[in-house]
Amino acid sequence: MKNIKLITINAVLAAVYVLLTMLFASFSFGVIQVRVATALYQLIAYDKKYFWGMVLGVTIANLLFSPLGLIDVVVGWGVTGLGLALAILINKKIKNINIRALVVGLCVSLGMIFVALELAYISQVPFWITYLYLIAGQAVSQVIGYVLFGIINTKIEINNLLKE
Repeated sequence: MKNIKLITINAVLAAVYVLLTMLFASFSFGVIQVRVATALYQLIAYDKKYFWGMVLGVTIANLLFSPLGLIDVVVGWGVTGLGLALAILINKKIKNINIRALVVGLCVSLGMIFVALELAYISQVPFWITYLYLIAGQAVSQVIGYVLFGIINTKIEINNLLKE
């Protein structure tokens, strides 16, 4: 039963990620972007088991909506997967939820270097300014997620949702 619950929650998270990306598609892609769906990454600060929902969500969203095509699927998958995996690794010994959330935000924001490289190569845009815009957009999304899930966590303990 526990595996079904885990799979179901991650599938729902992936679907929510895709839906949010679709709803806010006009500013979810490109040099200047605030992908609201990445606010969901903050769930990783509560439980690493939400990882696959995030990776699946970004993969499907980029596959369906990215104007850059398959390269954006690969880069998005890599940035999300590596950024969140690094955050999970760093957070293994950190108990404070605020620091854990900061680690998640920093790992995925700094990982935007690969998206900046992709955009600089494909769209011929200046690398450094693009990278700064991407970090800023990702930081905005992470703050939204931090505040939103902080409020939700006061009502329901997010880290206990996957426990039996």
